Parts: sequence; C-alpha cells; structure tokens
Amino acid sequence: MKTTSSIFFALLMPLASAWAQRSAVLEAYVQEGLTRNAALQQQSKVQEQYAERVKQADGLRLPSVGFNASYTLAAGGRSIELPIGDLLNPVYSTLNDITGTNNFPTVENTKEQFLPNNFQQTNLEVQYPVFNNDIRYNRSIQRHLAEGQYAQLQAQTNDTRYRITEAYLRYLQTIEAEKIWLNTKVVLGELRTFNASLVRNNVATKDVVATADYELSKADNELYKIRSQQNTVRAYFNQLLYRDLQTPIIADTILLDLPADTFTLDTLIRYARAHRQEFKALQAGMAATDDNLRLQEAKLKLPNAYIGGELGFQGFGYNLLDEQAYALGQVGLTYDIFQGGIRKSKAQEARLEKERIQLQYNDLEQQIVLQVTQNHNNFVAAYQTWQTSRQGLQAAEEIFRIVTNKYRAGNQLLIEWLDAQNRVTAARLQVLVSYADLLIQENNVKASIGYP
Repeated sequence: MKTTSSIFFALLMPLASAWAQRSAVLEAYVQEGLTRNAALQQQSKVQEQYAERVKQADGLRLPSVGFNASYTLAAGGRSIELPIGDLLNPVYSTLNDITGTNNFPTVENTKEQFLPNNFQQTNLEVQYPVFNNDIRYNRSIQRHLAEGQYAQLQAQTNDTRYRITEAYLRYLQTIEAEKIWLNTKVVLGELRTFNASLVRNNVATKDVVATADYELSKADNELYKIRSQQNTVRAYFNQLLYRDLQTPIIADTILLDLPADTFTLDTLIRYARAHRQEFKALQAGMAATDDNLRLQEAKLKLPNAYIGGELGFQGFGYNLLDEQAYALGQVGLTYDIFQGGIRKSKAQEARLEKERIQLQYNDLEQQIVLQVTQNHNNFVAAYQTWQTSRQGLQAAEEIFRIVTNKYRAGNQLLIEWLDAQNRVTAARLQVLVSYADLLIQENNVKASIGYP
C-alpha cells in the first residue's frame, strides 16, 4: 500500500501559488471573467463617457467657428407712418414754381413695417475665449474626475480578479480532496483483498471482509459529498465567468510552490497606501474639488475676456452686391458684479466638499489598515497551521506504516489498523484544507493591498 508523503504532496501541487507569478490557466480564466463581467462593462462605458467629457473640455479652449444663414418673409405686424409727402411736397412745389419746371415730383406718404420682408443675412462667425475661468478650470476638473472613475474601475477589476481566484482555489481544493478519498479507497481495496485471502486461508473470519466493505462504503459517501461540493463550486466559478454553469474547468497542475519569503506587515501597509485604487479615486476627487474651489475664488477676482468677429452679407434680396457685404470685430469683458452671494456660497460649498472627502479618506485609510492587518495575521496563522498539519501527517503516515506491517504479520488488530488508516486520511485532509486556506489567505492579502 502506498503511504509515502511524497505521493500525497504531489497531489497538492495544483494548489500551489506564488506572489510574483501566476498560473497561465488561472490567468486566462481571470481575463475571461474580466472581459465578460457585466458590471465591469458598465463601468468601462462610464469611463469612456468621462474620457469624452475631457475631450469636450479641451475643445472649449479652441476658437469656435459658425456659419449662419437666414432669410425672412414678413407681412403685417407693427408699422410706422412716415409723412414724407406732407413734408416734401410743399417744398417741391415751391421749387417747381421758382425754376418753372417739373423737376421735383410729388412724393407720397409711406408706411414701413417693423418686421423686415425679403431680408437675408449670411455670415461666418468666429469667437475665441482669450481668458475664461470656467473653461480654464473645467478642463482640469474633468481630467481629475476621469482619473477617479478609472481608479474605481480598477478597484472593481481587482475585486473581480480575486473573487475568481478564490473560487478557482476552492475548486482545486475539491479536486484534491476527491483524490485523497480515491487514494483511501485504493488502500481500503487492498485491505479487503488481503482480508479476503485471510478468510480463504481460515486465518480470519468473514467479519474482517465485511468491515472493509463498510469502510469502503464510508469512503464512497465522502466522495459523493466532495463531488456535490465540487459541482457547486464549479457552478459558482462559471457564474463569475458568465458561462454555462456545467462548463468543465481545467485544473492547473504546474502552479508554483509558495515562496519562502513573505512581506512584513509594515511593508504591506505601505504598499496598500500607495496602490489601493480607492485611495487614488478619493485623491482624484479631492483634486477636482480643489480646482472647483480655485474656480469659484477666481470668479471673484478676474473677468472673462473674449474676441470675435463676423464676415457676411446682409440686405433685402440675395443680390450679394458690394453694399451688402460687411465685417464686424468684437472685444469683450464679462464680470458678474453681484449675484446675491452665490459665488461666495459656491466657494464655501467647495471647501466643505473637500473637508468631507478628506474625512472619507481618513476613514478609508483606517479601514484598509485594519483589513491588511487582519489578512496578514490570518495568513501567518494559516501558514503555521499548514506547517503543523504537515508534521502531523508525517507522524500519522509513519504510524500507519508500522501498524500495517504488524497487521500483515498478524500482530495487530483490524480495529487498530482502521484507526491508523483513518488518522492518515484525516491528516491528509487537514493538510489539504490548511494549504488551501493558506492560498486563500494569501489571495486575501493581495486583494487588501491592491496587488495587481
């Protein structure tokens, strides 16, 4: 019967991991899950929207050029009476009498409506904001908001990555547990064969065969439980990847051993402060608030300045004659002298928002430090548990080897052999559970510090 530790630890290789390297199989699954994740897809679209807002803010700094053409037909409306005839006819009549001619005709009174009829205006308009507080700071604000949104997307991406990784590790745990019970069945099968030979040789009674069959049925029951758990974990893993829940999962068999060196708690905390995307999101929000505060303060001090101009044609009918052409230039300043204290209130609102984000940042820092500390402690405890469980397995396998030799020599009771065998199975499962928990705790440490 195969009872060496080397065979058992070879079964554990699919559960191994490393800080600096990943399984190619697992990484492929992670990328598939990130690509298909609906929540990440929505966040990605939001990120693209923020990027477009940055482009729009950049575009506001450039000159704007517009083409306008209008043609007006009008009838009715307000009008004005112009008594030109009443004013000029007496003068013209006198002039005709003096000159003895009819060179000065009679003029009729006219009536002009205010709405222009048959009037067109066609022009090309150019405007350029020489100095504009809103445009100046809006560009920076939009960039910071885009950076904050990107950090949130990265934080959600990391969370999804580590949930997929944990589910994969738990699936591998069920695979290895199944192997342990299958190996136990092999050992129990060898026991039944040996006991049956004892019965045939009248060395033992049939109860030893029945006992072996009973132990085999217990192993079959454990296998059923493990496979049921395996199906559940597989369904959850496939759900994270947005696949059919029954899709087979490739169990990686070439993952690396755990690294010998681990980081200290202080190193982990410093890394988390520098790399957790939640910090970057709040820092971007605080920078945007600073820009908004500077914007409100600038509005209290400086006016906006612009230049512009028009080139076009204007007149009755589309004659486009020289007298219809015109050119116009503008230079302007705008400044809101009084707005009922709105600008000061907005500046104060920006200060309060900055203080709120700072408090949120401090609270997040405390939470993340606590999270990193807890995960580090859990990792250290899991590592110690794994080491002691390995020592326990070595002792159990040595006892089982001795008891097996004695049992074959007829110097050990069957119940003692079964007790030794059960201890070996329990020890192997304990090593598996502690090893899987160690990898999961390592995964949690990575997630808590924002390790990519």
